[in-house]
Amino acid sequence: MRVDVVRLRDGSVVHIRQVQSGDEALLAEGFARLSDESRQLRFLSDKADLTPAELRYLIEIDHHDHEAIGAVDPVDGRGLGVARYIRNAEDTEEAEVAVTVADEWQRRGLGTELLSRLTDRARQEGIRHFTGLVASDNVAVTRLLHDGRVGVRVTERDPDSVEYAIALPPRGLGDEIQALLRIFGRRQLKSPVSIQDTSAPLTPEDPAGQTPELGS
Repeated sequence: MRVDVVRLRDGSVVHIRQVQSGDEALLAEGFARLSDESRQLRFLSDKADLTPAELRYLIEIDHHDHEAIGAVDPVDGRGLGVARYIRNAEDTEEAEVAVTVADEWQRRGLGTELLSRLTDRARQEGIRHFTGLVASDNVAVTRLLHDGRVGVRVTERDPDSVEYAIALPPRGLGDEIQALLRIFGRRQLKSPVSIQDTSAPLTPEDPAGQTPELGS
């Protein structure tokens, strides 16, 4: 298993690698450390814990239709964050994306580092669009749409939430992904029954442009 040693913009060093079988304890412990506010932002609802079935779903991935990149603290071995995509079975060039970072590691650049690597993997696997869910009253999203950003469209809407699709640029993250991922929320975690039942939360970024995002 390849492990990359990465220095973040604040000087912290983390280990980044693909999530794999056997990471259940890391994910469960990371989720337990999330604040109530972080859980609400990620799931658009209260979520007390992850069930054994949900944990299995989150670590038994094929790295093609379902990919996850995680960060681990090299000092104490604790999980710090995860970026994940899950491909849409009806549109194989589209995938739901999620980024989650433990509260104490937010605003250090870890979320952006994870997302950048995940976006590279998505392009390698033929994905052309990311999707994400936000609360329907999210004013920041409304403002971004009014800006007329290219490559962003509404794909689904209900009274409580709106799903958006973002075109992946040829390289890097691009302005649209960085802008919308800062404010994306996340659909409620469902009992996993297939690769399409995504259960990886997506976190908004702080206004300065850093992704405050582990739990999933």
